[in-house]
Amino acid sequence: MIFKLTPVAAAVLVMLTGHAMAANSLSTQYQNGTGNTADVQQITAAQASVQQVQIGDGNDTAAFQQDTNSQIDQLQNGNQNGAYGEQLQEVASKITQRQADQRNNTHASQSLGSGNQITTQQSGNNNMVFAYQDSQIGSTIITDQAGSANDIAAEQLFGGSNNSSQITQRGDGNQGYSEQVSHFNGQIQINQNGEGNYAYTDQRNGLGGSITVDQLGQYNTAQMFQDAQTNSHSSVNQTGTFNEGIVDQYQGANNLGAIIQWGDRNAASVTQYFVTSSNTNVSQNGQDNLHYSSQDGTGHNLTAVATGSGNKVYASDYENTKPGGQFGIGQTAFLNQNGQQNSINLTQKGVGNLTNLKQDGARNDAKVTQNDNYNELYFEQNGSDNILIADQRGDGNYATGNSFGNGNTTDITQSGSDNRSYTYQDGDANIATVKQADSYNVAYVSQTGNANTANVNQSSTNQAASVTQVGSANMASVRQQ
Repeated sequence: MIFKLTPVAAAVLVMLTGHAMAANSLSTQYQNGTGNTADVQQITAAQASVQQVQIGDGNDTAAFQQDTNSQIDQLQNGNQNGAYGEQLQEVASKITQRQADQRNNTHASQSLGSGNQITTQQSGNNNMVFAYQDSQIGSTIITDQAGSANDIAAEQLFGGSNNSSQITQRGDGNQGYSEQVSHFNGQIQINQNGEGNYAYTDQRNGLGGSITVDQLGQYNTAQMFQDAQTNSHSSVNQTGTFNEGIVDQYQGANNLGAIIQWGDRNAASVTQYFVTSSNTNVSQNGQDNLHYSSQDGTGHNLTAVATGSGNKVYASDYENTKPGGQFGIGQTAFLNQNGQQNSINLTQKGVGNLTNLKQDGARNDAKVTQNDNYNELYFEQNGSDNILIADQRGDGNYATGNSFGNGNTTDITQSGSDNRSYTYQDGDANIATVKQADSYNVAYVSQTGNANTANVNQSSTNQAASVTQVGSANMASVRQQ
């Protein structure tokens, strides 16, 4: 609802009181300037109080209370300000709106609630605040803006109890929006300081969900959406310029999606849908880092840390370039990248698979696929242009190793159950290939030097192979059937 009253002559007070207003209902209005207008209605209200003060030019205020034990306090100081407040069937509720400077506009409305409070403060030019609460008990909306051309909107709709929405903006051109629908004890908090920052949040048919947005800098974007959630949590913390964080949780309970980004032009997207008790934590520090992840199923955990520039994680079925993600039950992944232009592509399906990857250096690349149940991968790449390809299928397979140097390649394929692979590279341009089928096979490869090649192929049960290469341009091939 856009509120705008028609200005009247200076110092003219319009005061409407009707519907047999009860005793102790108070209204105090003070106007100083030109074109000010005030409008008050209090209906069947005892101890209700309205105080409106206007100083300046072209200011407008309005207040409405019904069946109340409420308060409305509106203060305007400046030019062309507009304020509107409405409370319906409220008990001990408060609406406080204060504006300073020019062309500010607020709107606050509370409906069928008890003990609710809306507080709005603005200082600057061209600012606008909208706050709305409906069929809630004990809900609170607090907004505060300083700067120019900022925009705040907060809605708490048809259900909920003890909901809270707090938006604070400092600077110019910031936009914050918050919405809660059928919430019990849901909380949303947005803090933005800088220029051109944008935040959007949405909580739906949940219980106790919480959203926190903190943005410091310029032109950062945070978007979060939680649908039919219970005790779900999502947070975005961004410092720098042109960072983007998106958290989307669809149908879940006790889920957590958290994004922390420092620097410039970092982007992270976290999607959890049809999920129960899944967690994703993303931390990126630097420039131009990119993260995509999605989870479908229950009990997944993903932690991704990137430090440097141009590092990428592809672990989402929404990303067509390198699709991936976590599916099934109880997948776990720890992804750590430090350097420049490193990349990880992760896919986990089945039950209880685990991946722990670490990449330090530049242009290292890892592609990991885990299917079926309880497979484990632990690997580290340190240097430049190293490549890891790992494909685990079956149950209980285990692979570990590392690559230190430049241009090394490790290719591990495990199918069957309870196979073990150990690969270690120290040098440049080494190649290690391990293929294990069936069950209970063990392969050990160690390469020290440059341009060594080792191939191990095991396709039966209870086989063991060990290859050690020291020097340069050595070649070894082991085939067990």
